[in-house]
Amino acid sequence: MLKSFVVPSSRIPGFSPIYRHPDYKDGTHKNKYSDITTLYELFKAQVKSHPKDNFLGHRTYYPETDAFGDYEWLTTTDVDEMVDDYGSGLDQLFAAHAPDMDEETGQQPLGFSFNIEVIVCSMDKIPSILEFITRMPKLKVIVSMDKLDCSKPTLFTQAFNVETTEILKAKAALLDILLTDVDQVIEMGCVSPTKPTLPTPSTYCTLVLSSGTTGASKGALITHGAFAIATHASHLGIQQLDTTYLSFMPPSHIFERYVIYTFMHDVIHIGSHCGIRGLLLSDIQTLRPSVLVTTPLLLNTVYDKVASATVKAKGIPGIISRFAYKSKLKRINSGRGFKHTLWDKLIFGKVAQLFGGSLRLVILGAVSANPDVHNFFRAALSCNIIQGYGQTESIASGAIQKTDDVSTGNTGIPSPGVDIRLRSIPEMGYDATSRKCPRGEIMIRSKSIFSGYYKLPEKTAEVMDGEWLATSDVAQFNPDGTLTIIDRIQNVACTASGSHIALEPLEMAYGGHRLVGSVLIHGSMRSHDLVAIVVPKPETFVPWAQKIAGNRDVGLTELCKDERVVDAMTNEFRILASKAKVPLQALVGAVYLEPREFVQINRDFFTVALKLRRFKLFQHYESVIDGMYQKLAHMADSDIKTSGSS
Repeated sequence: MLKSFVVPSSRIPGFSPIYRHPDYKDGTHKNKYSDITTLYELFKAQVKSHPKDNFLGHRTYYPETDAFGDYEWLTTTDVDEMVDDYGSGLDQLFAAHAPDMDEETGQQPLGFSFNIEVIVCSMDKIPSILEFITRMPKLKVIVSMDKLDCSKPTLFTQAFNVETTEILKAKAALLDILLTDVDQVIEMGCVSPTKPTLPTPSTYCTLVLSSGTTGASKGALITHGAFAIATHASHLGIQQLDTTYLSFMPPSHIFERYVIYTFMHDVIHIGSHCGIRGLLLSDIQTLRPSVLVTTPLLLNTVYDKVASATVKAKGIPGIISRFAYKSKLKRINSGRGFKHTLWDKLIFGKVAQLFGGSLRLVILGAVSANPDVHNFFRAALSCNIIQGYGQTESIASGAIQKTDDVSTGNTGIPSPGVDIRLRSIPEMGYDATSRKCPRGEIMIRSKSIFSGYYKLPEKTAEVMDGEWLATSDVAQFNPDGTLTIIDRIQNVACTASGSHIALEPLEMAYGGHRLVGSVLIHGSMRSHDLVAIVVPKPETFVPWAQKIAGNRDVGLTELCKDERVVDAMTNEFRILASKAKVPLQALVGAVYLEPREFVQINRDFFTVALKLRRFKLFQHYESVIDGMYQKLAHMADSDIKTSGSS
């Protein structure tokens, strides 16, 4: 039975038929929210329907104990008043210091490109901004999100005091820049309120950096109307009521804003992450969210520790845990629900409490989840975990699994009001016209597509084929009508054998090794084999590598340099490839061990969507990659000489 609706007579040469959500076969999704056409109207509807509900929450930092407290809340009405006052204050700032409108957007230039006139940022960023002020010649105002009088210290402002902020003010004044803070702007608006200029559906509401996985980042222009349509559709597909939500992805990330606006169609209580990566689980346990929206990275990070204490444990505890897991998974797959009175109490209750104990849905985006990890947490958290697909240019709207779908390895079906078809890629061997399993580049058509790249019409033309957005992501439509992401056009390597190798699926396969934390794979016409840069998983790698190195009590960095360890790791990849039946043309022939996480070396290696900026990593490791190919060439020469002398 098809889970998607295939539009009749929609096949054209070089393309698959058009797929739609089965409940919205005409391609539209009119509903009770259709009269809400801007995000401003969406927020005002929230204020009207739930004026006294807790809306925004944060944890106060206490310097004396170096700890965070419980969540403290502002009601929807509190936030509404703050928004009006802050907007009035900004009106006055712009009128006095930055009156010029942006010629393309028709709005004041706030916080993008080197032509910005007003920046809103946390206090710790201000010194760097002032240091590099020559790169921003039009900057007129800096608004600190933290109080400049230091009366409300945070973990990120401990280095500042009244004296240092006065120095910053003086330096800014010398540069003819006004330095103020959010509270002062709000006070300005409270004293002298201005009448808001209401947006229309065609008004630009945001300019979001695209992922930039294939080159320089670009600013995607998105209107209020498009954003409203995208989130209406998402709400229809997810249907979550009275949501407690932990906001920990960057607010600049389109996915983060998309899900917040989606849940705002009903009651939502938004608790903010304290900002410390190591305290994320503490935030989750304190807030006890009902819905968690994240990338597979979080689950992968926790999986090894949780699994080692349960399904991968030795002895009786492991036997019981594995039996419990199989029992729960069978129950889930048969449609009998996600909870089990006995096994949840004996085995999985502690895992659920690790994530707050109140989850009823987890939504994954960015990259595909490992099916084993996906299924394990479905059982352990006693709730469904669904995957979705979208990108900045489609306002994160594309495809998503239904909330009762317990399959893995796919990103669901087209969202309401979204058309998806595939375009053949002959040079990569992908045929979208196949009736059995169409494969090709994902093309999206909907009213929630972006309006183009900021001041880059030629780049906009590259990704738009008429009214269709060309995503550069490669997928297949499965026999049941679900969509599976299998490749990305730019993430393909051509080796000396002429084979085109999709790198991301290989990185997922090799990255599942117990010794591996992260892996980057490179292919080139210089060799038949691939090469890999591997970031080891310290807790498993170090004891294993110390034995390889002769039981020497040495640390991770030195072990990564040991040729015996490198050779052993390369052999581990060969063993894994054999077990996983990796094709001969996709074998890794040489490995480099990197003791540091990629993000520790340079945060710019990742997009805001947490996808690898492959070209930046390849540039950084250029000499390392060259060295591995030279090593492979030397090995090949040695084999030829040995063969010739025998």
